[in-house]
Amino acid sequence: MMRMMHRVFLHNWGLKLIALGISFFLWATYTAEPFAQVAYNVPVAYVNVPDGLAVGGAPPNIVRVVLRGRTGLLRRLTPADLTLDIDLATAPSGEVPIRLSPRMVGVPYGTEVVRLAPAEFHIALVPTSTPPEASE
Repeated sequence: MMRMMHRVFLHNWGLKLIALGISFFLWATYTAEPFAQVAYNVPVAYVNVPDGLAVGGAPPNIVRVVLRGRTGLLRRLTPADLTLDIDLATAPSGEVPIRLSPRMVGVPYGTEVVRLAPAEFHIALVPTSTPPEASE
């Protein structure tokens, strides 16, 4: 048993030491990268609009999203990488208040939503006009 432990830990000890050094260097490089905050204009998608209703008025189609994360990751992001879907499946007809929360924004791993603007707004769900059926 002792011989096996000796072989596992000390066999090729030079290569193991080099691997440990490389691992430490990569870890130190990653953790030394500073955090930053960057703002993006993210398009809004209104999904699951109830049948017979449509989004009316002038709802916002872009929301300003401020993200916090590592500088290298934020530098590679574009607004197309972010999503903001507002689910209207249970919304009633008429004026509907919308309150945005950070969890509504689809962001990549390693980033977090710091701020949304506007964080609240109203939309109007109006009945769609259906053409009268033709009588024969």
